[in-house]
Amino acid sequence: MDFRLIIKKINNTLTEEEGHIFDSWYKESKDHRSYFHKVENNYQKGIDLVDIKKGWSGVSSKINKKEKRYSIYKYAAAIVLLITAGTLWFGNKENIQVNPPMEAVVIQKDSIKIGTDKATLTLDDGSEIVLEKGESVETDKASSNGEQLVYADGQESPEKIIAKNILTIPRGGQFVLVLADGTKVWVNSETRLRYPVAFVANKTREVELVYGEAYFDVSPSTEHNGSHFVVHTAGQRVEVLGTEFNIKAYNEDKNVSTTLVEGKVIVENGSESKNLSPGHQSTMDRDSKKIGISKVDVYNEVSWKNGLFSFKNRSLEDIMQVLARWYDVDVVFHEKATEELTFNGVFRKTLSLKEILDIIQNTNEVKYEINGKTINMK
Repeated sequence: MDFRLIIKKINNTLTEEEGHIFDSWYKESKDHRSYFHKVENNYQKGIDLVDIKKGWSGVSSKINKKEKRYSIYKYAAAIVLLITAGTLWFGNKENIQVNPPMEAVVIQKDSIKIGTDKATLTLDDGSEIVLEKGESVETDKASSNGEQLVYADGQESPEKIIAKNILTIPRGGQFVLVLADGTKVWVNSETRLRYPVAFVANKTREVELVYGEAYFDVSPSTEHNGSHFVVHTAGQRVEVLGTEFNIKAYNEDKNVSTTLVEGKVIVENGSESKNLSPGHQSTMDRDSKKIGISKVDVYNEVSWKNGLFSFKNRSLEDIMQVLARWYDVDVVFHEKATEELTFNGVFRKTLSLKEILDIIQNTNEVKYEINGKTINMK
């Protein structure tokens, strides 16, 4: 049975011919009927679990309004597949096979926690302050409510040397940073950002993404006498006037990826520079330093900042690498073929790791085993 017919049945949009096909399948066995009602009962629940329209509209309206409706339903379908049917299908897999799911093996008590807001702030003198959800902190330059760190609004200085702070996000963490110029930065797990506590008037505003991933909503240059904003990352320089973009530069990544949501940026590597347009991504090879540009699914690249994991044609190895950062676990693959399995889907970051792994396992493509904070994929 084509899963699309099940969804069309729920939405009462089957053609007469499709209705006959569905009825035949439905009457064929008790398992088929049970499967259909499971999907039917969870269909609307699945959509409600993630506010697709709200989550996508913020990105879509900035890139291509004509594609908005298609994109909403494309991702809604992905979530229905994941949350209701526990199925991830791609490419050459058109039909759903109703098979009993494998059972997970938990050797030790599950000690894996869902990621949360937390970070370490390193001041200019080297002292460290732990920031975590529910705890308020104040320094002479900034304050934190446990979810974001905010520097004094509009703070500028005529000094040539400005004190710099470092915000480090551990595995299993995330945080929001508001710089002195009003630029807002969403900082992902396992990331380090170095930045000045104030900016020199009429000078380029510069920060450094030491490693990891961050989404920047830059305060426009028009509000700062034309001063540009620059992000330095692993031999790459991104210059903007005021825009929204994402940079991904984890130490284990071969490429540094910059995805533009709104505005225009210039990506430089010291020997060449390229302009980036909304909806496109630049990738700089760390070894050769060459920069390539391609059109990407921006929602898939930046949904993390809105509390979602979005995977489109991603290998299980890549997916588990993302999950490992958020849940602070280690992942071991027992077969190369398992690493290369490709999946699509959208998950809420508030789900437990076991819930996500159960969904993946229900495809009957892979089995997992939890041993303390190590996940064995078989």
